[in-house]
Amino acid sequence: MQFGRWVLIGLLSLFGMGLGGFGLAYFVPQAQDAMVDAMARSAMTRNADTILKDDALRAVVCGSSSPVPSPSAKACIAVIAGGKFYIVDIGSGAYNNMATWRWPLNRIGGVFLTHFHSDHIGDLGELNMNSWSQGRAGPMDVYGPPGVEQVVKGYSTAYALDQGYRTAHHGAALLNGDLWPMIPHSVPLQGPASPAFDRQAVVLNDGALKITAIEVHHTPVEPAYAYRFDYKGRSLVVSGDTMRHPPLARAAQGADVMFHEAQAQPMVRRLHDIAEEIGNHRLGQILSDIQRYHTSPVEAAGLANDAQVKLLVFYHYTPPVPNMIAERVFTRGVAKVRPQGWLMSRDGTLIELPIGGQAVHIRQIAR
Repeated sequence: MQFGRWVLIGLLSLFGMGLGGFGLAYFVPQAQDAMVDAMARSAMTRNADTILKDDALRAVVCGSSSPVPSPSAKACIAVIAGGKFYIVDIGSGAYNNMATWRWPLNRIGGVFLTHFHSDHIGDLGELNMNSWSQGRAGPMDVYGPPGVEQVVKGYSTAYALDQGYRTAHHGAALLNGDLWPMIPHSVPLQGPASPAFDRQAVVLNDGALKITAIEVHHTPVEPAYAYRFDYKGRSLVVSGDTMRHPPLARAAQGADVMFHEAQAQPMVRRLHDIAEEIGNHRLGQILSDIQRYHTSPVEAAGLANDAQVKLLVFYHYTPPVPNMIAERVFTRGVAKVRPQGWLMSRDGTLIELPIGGQAVHIRQIAR
């Protein structure tokens, strides 16, 4: 028995945890357990706490895709300031990304919804449930246009039984039901609506962080918002869904970064034509309709120029951009309008704006 143990240790030392170790683990239970333990330890000790350091305004693309089927998560931008993070939209798959990155969900400062299309709210229930289970200090604040109360009430009703089960199973000392609710905050805009869609409202201002809701043009969705975050001299804007909207450029004036949705209209038109050619007229109509309330990459580049932002970050792509060829087609013409200062994001793109400087750092969060 002792001899067999030393043979096992020797083989593990020889092969390590690479291909040879994997082959050994396939047959030897002790090696299987050792490998699973190592993977579990690596996953459980990994965390994203360092990006919560209060030395920069940061933003992470938690979801870069649109309702069109894609491996990427739907629309979601996380903004980190003052040791907390704030979520702008929470599309399906975004929570899974944050969980994979070992995001400290208990440090959530609030959720800001731009509007209530399903691809912008699909993971709201998951975010609430899991930030609560990870030890959130209180109920989760959810801000958005009028109607946010209905969205929050619907998700709260849908998850209420689940919350009860978990509290009963783990005990109120660990999962306190009083901390589980979401608190909706309707953000009305001052004055009557106008064809210009040119209103703003300060949503939060704690002296260091100011968050401003900016009206955008996404008719028939009214109102729909973009959000601007200003923190200790650095700033960024998240567009939400909108057609080309000059008031957004004015509201974003001088921001360091603009995250802007992008729909490649020539690609969508071609998809429409193919849908009609194969007899899928329902899809053809949808692909025709969506061209009226989104912004093309070239239009977004022009808006970024007008706003004089340092960096334009495309996100929320329609259609999806699965490879380099599709990316070149998607961004065709952008460089003529804005030769530099733009990028195509993907899930995990991290933008850092150090406090007290002008630098813009870009990196990718590893899975």
